[in-house]
Amino acid sequence: MGLPSPQERVTTVGQQNSAAASIAKGVSRALGEARIGPEAMSRVTDVPANVRLTASGVKDLADSVALEAEGLEAQVRDVQAA
Repeated sequence: MGLPSPQERVTTVGQQNSAAASIAKGVSRALGEARIGPEAMSRVTDVPANVRLTASGVKDLADSVALEAEGLEAQVRDVQAA
């Protein structure tokens, strides 16, 4: 068994290049998919804080509406009493 012919060497190099490109593509895809989990966890981690802020804002608005309603009710009673 002697040295491979130039044609066989070209084929072997081509196969190696193809295999290396395929491996690189697979690694790239795996890294991209691996990032999805932590990114999703990060977004989910922020949700409770955003919910608390929104709930606080809704409570503040409800308190303001209640005060306005009390004021309007008092005005209506005054008009009815007059």
